[in-house]
Amino acid sequence: MDNGTEAASLQSLRDVLSGRRERSPVVDRRQVLQGLLGGAAALALPRLALGQVEIPPGQIRLMFNENPYGPSPKALTEVAKILPMTAYYPGEIENDLMSLFIERHSLDRDQVFLASGSNEGLQAAMMAFGKRGKVISPALTYSDHLLYAEKLGVEVQRIPLRDDMAIDLEAMARVVDDSVSLIYLCNPNNPTGMAIDGDELRSFCRELEGRVPILIDEAYNELTDNPDYTSMVDLVRGGANILITRTFSKIFGMAGLRVGYGMGHPDIVSVVKDNVMAWPNGVGLYAAYHSYLDDDFIAFSREKVLQGRKMVNATFRRHGIEPLPSQTSFVYADIGRNADTFEAAMAARNVRIRGAYEGYDTFSRVSMGRLEELKIFDRVFSEVFKG
Repeated sequence: MDNGTEAASLQSLRDVLSGRRERSPVVDRRQVLQGLLGGAAALALPRLALGQVEIPPGQIRLMFNENPYGPSPKALTEVAKILPMTAYYPGEIENDLMSLFIERHSLDRDQVFLASGSNEGLQAAMMAFGKRGKVISPALTYSDHLLYAEKLGVEVQRIPLRDDMAIDLEAMARVVDDSVSLIYLCNPNNPTGMAIDGDELRSFCRELEGRVPILIDEAYNELTDNPDYTSMVDLVRGGANILITRTFSKIFGMAGLRVGYGMGHPDIVSVVKDNVMAWPNGVGLYAAYHSYLDDDFIAFSREKVLQGRKMVNATFRRHGIEPLPSQTSFVYADIGRNADTFEAAMAARNVRIRGAYEGYDTFSRVSMGRLEELKIFDRVFSEVFKG
């Protein structure tokens, strides 16, 4: 590919990502990336080569807690510049990104680590500490890393939620003994969307920090009513025996780029880093760095999620359904009928939502899409609900 073709391809990619071109973004992105990857030879790639990022025409995708408004346009512009250099391992960008976390949260370098998505950090913590004893977790929570660890022999003890669907911190504290190696909390919780009160969680962490490490998954922290109050980063600064994981998959809209990070006590961070298997990818690191600095896009994403949440709550309430008080990018509600059957009926109309979680057969979870998609959700939900 000559310099003129490369420059044209890069400009075309920037135009697509910034929204200046009006053709289908799926088609344009594929064509431009194929041009960057080898001109005529790349055009021979099968349609499914980039299938991970393709969505069937007309499908409304509200089941994966993604941010369809991301990634940040500024980040995508910067990524376009480094795509021709991805034959090489990333250089200082990893340190640059770490420095952003360290500066923003007033931490030391040995209190922070990077991972290929927060799930990589969560899985590493499960395996490292799971070798030493049981892991305590809420019964209904984000569980991919828990299931992964169980398949490899880690014992996980699940504590039922309270009657109001909140995480039962008192019950979790009661079961802690010498056989427990780690406590896992997702705050706000997934799929309920409910946040633990900041002061209650601080008291819980202080009570138990001398007895067992506490892992807190803060994937949705930026979407909470009061992120600083809800987060336990202040305890990390104070040297508490906890680890916090964060992700670029939610408010930053980078689920397909796989970048996450953790903040915690140096001893815990060291253990987790020793058990992380995957290296973060260079493109993701560049996108994360520039996304983290794009305050305008972060504010834009947050506002779109909050608007969408109001719309979905209104849909539920119009049908006599009271949703749980979410502080995330999804809403969870008891629809009074089998959630899997309802999911299938919605999918038949090209609207994808989440089906039942074990033990909660009548609860459905709806993630935020674009506002125009949520208008379609509202119509289809009404049609299916009324039968």
